Amino acid sequence: MSANTPRTLAVPRARELVSLGPLLGIGLATALVVAPAFAHAIEVWSLDVEFNYGFFIGPVALLLVWWRREALRRSIGPGATAGLLIVVGALVLYILAFRIGIRALAGLAVIPLLWGIVAYLWGWKALRVLAFPIGFLAFGLGLYRGLLYTLGFALQQITAFGAATLGSALGVPVVRDGLILNSDQFRFVVAEPCSGMSSLLSLLALSAVWTYVARGTLSARLAVLFSVLPIVIVANTTRVTLVLLVASWLGPDAAEGFFHSASSLLLFGVALSGLLLVSRSAGCKVVSSVA
Repeated sequence: MSANTPRTLAVPRARELVSLGPLLGIGLATALVVAPAFAHAIEVWSLDVEFNYGFFIGPVALLLVWWRREALRRSIGPGATAGLLIVVGALVLYILAFRIGIRALAGLAVIPLLWGIVAYLWGWKALRVLAFPIGFLAFGLGLYRGLLYTLGFALQQITAFGAATLGSALGVPVVRDGLILNSDQFRFVVAEPCSGMSSLLSLLALSAVWTYVARGTLSARLAVLFSVLPIVIVANTTRVTLVLLVASWLGPDAAEGFFHSASSLLLFGVALSGLLLVSRSAGCKVVSSVA
């Protein structure tokens, strides 16, 4: 009896390995298909400082999957054939986007592609568990440089107007000419890095994760998400105003040196504190269970 035990144990193991074959094949095929979208996204993240946060999107998505691992394990069931319809539709969009040269759209098409694969392999319950971690990839795969020339330029104008207004109210003789802030002592341009775009995008991603892991009413979560833009505008306007004050008191060299770099960290810290304050006021709380 004992002599047959190794062979008896080997049969289930062999069956497990055989059953993993199709799954590994689908995983490899998916990786090959989406590789160009991720390669383009990595290029965008590397070229613009405002988009550097994109390198953290993938790891955070994986951490969210790990956080929901028990719920995912319980939800895995028979696959849904209808998931193939989502896969086919996403592939059509993905190929079309690459053919017409809209790489960000191709990156976004990766999300329904992964949703469809999950539904086809493990069913709709598993998809509900993984819907947000997969959807979170949009914060990285949907980025494109033109975003800086639309929303970014608008933020530059708002910041320049706000800093000039607040600076004048605090006694700084500043005159605004478009994006240029002038006085007898300095001449600053509110450039792209000063628009607050980097903080806006990273805080939007962070607030999305926060509203996912926290528990609260729908209105509370929406309050957190919609508060990001005004918080960033106020924080960035305050930052540029402080630069003007330092330039007026200590000279432009002092403002453009260490303080200018340190104020970037100050901006993010103030904006993050404001986001946490809104979240606390709205009643969002982190859950202790990973179910």
